Amino acid sequence: MSGRAPAAIPPRADWRPMLAARPYRNVAAETEPTADGGVRIAIRKADARWRRRPWKWFVPGRDRRRITLDRLGRELWELCDGRAVEDIVEELARRHRLSFHEARVSATALLRELIRRGALAIALTADTGGDQKTAR
Repeated sequence: MSGRAPAAIPPRADWRPMLAARPYRNVAAETEPTADGGVRIAIRKADARWRRRPWKWFVPGRDRRRITLDRLGRELWELCDGRAVEDIVEELARRHRLSFHEARVSATALLRELIRRGALAIALTADTGGDQKTAR
């Protein structure tokens, strides 16, 4: 025995409160359809302080973050109009004949990535443990 205390087991994350959150599309996002039925999303980036003039003249960079979604991603993007995540998951499960949990895993992974990249914001309500806070 090494004399070390056993590592604490982290508490299991409960995904149920997350289902009441409401994702909203970024109002600054510009979209255009792609040939394969998906969508291309462009979001203007805030300029970093060092990239403002006159540095911007010498150090080129992209002023937009671009995200391309396939047909399924486009469906999820269009469903993010303020309805609860649970409703979005149920709709995707119904459309694609999946179980709720199969759809939840796929939808929440994509939602998480879209939030991380600034395409979506999440409104948390009293149901989710927050008091009308918005998380990004």
